Amino acid sequence: MKKGILLLTSCLSFVSYADINHQVDLGFTDLSGLDKAFLGARYRYFSDDLNVLSGPQELKSHLHRVSNVAIGGFANDNLYYLTSDATYYWQHGVILNAGIQHVEDDSGIRQSDSSLLSASIGNQVNEQLQIGLTAFYSRVEEARHFYPSEEFTSVEWSYAPYIRWTNINNNQGWDIEAKQLAGRYRYIQGRAAYYINQDWSFGLIANVHSRGNRDDNYELQTQFWFNEYVALKFGLGSALDSNGGLNSASLLLSARW
Repeated sequence: MKKGILLLTSCLSFVSYADINHQVDLGFTDLSGLDKAFLGARYRYFSDDLNVLSGPQELKSHLHRVSNVAIGGFANDNLYYLTSDATYYWQHGVILNAGIQHVEDDSGIRQSDSSLLSASIGNQVNEQLQIGLTAFYSRVEEARHFYPSEEFTSVEWSYAPYIRWTNINNNQGWDIEAKQLAGRYRYIQGRAAYYINQDWSFGLIANVHSRGNRDDNYELQTQFWFNEYVALKFGLGSALDSNGGLNSASLLLSARW
């Protein structure tokens, strides 16, 4: 009996102090098909152990400048989606980020193949403020197989600044970000999250079309970390127009080890 208790204690101690460098997200998150939206799964690798770092669970890599890389995707009978991004924290407060999204959609009479590449450089001005500039390259190939059949290709370069302000004290505080999302349509995304403690946060994500109120979306989200290994995020959004109704949702299970 005594040996069994000692073994159990040793196992629990191992779990408590095990390094955390990996994260897997399962489920779906979709804000009108925009930034970091995906269906299926995403894997992220962190260059440092998150378990020994302080601060809210979700913000540890940001607060402590932990470089990371991720890949995710989804596929079904007529849709293939791949997304990948990487963030590298360099010396003197410099932050480098790159991302790619690729979608192939074959719905029979209409086929499309679109890619979006992004690269940004930013600077950590002080402990709270981060600013930067992002360059986007978008390419869309589309074919319509009905009479008369049509094929066209669209290529676009664009640039936009971003800003992020994070103020966390004793695991409480705000994380606020504003940036432009590019691609076939351009949106301004604003995100504000308040961290109640290390595990629980509430937030609002707003995607506002840069040309009027076309497809604007506002989503309320909450995320809760049950421990340092498992979290659940849930959100619902609406355009807040006269038509009402929901047009976005997020349900995401995250696991770290």
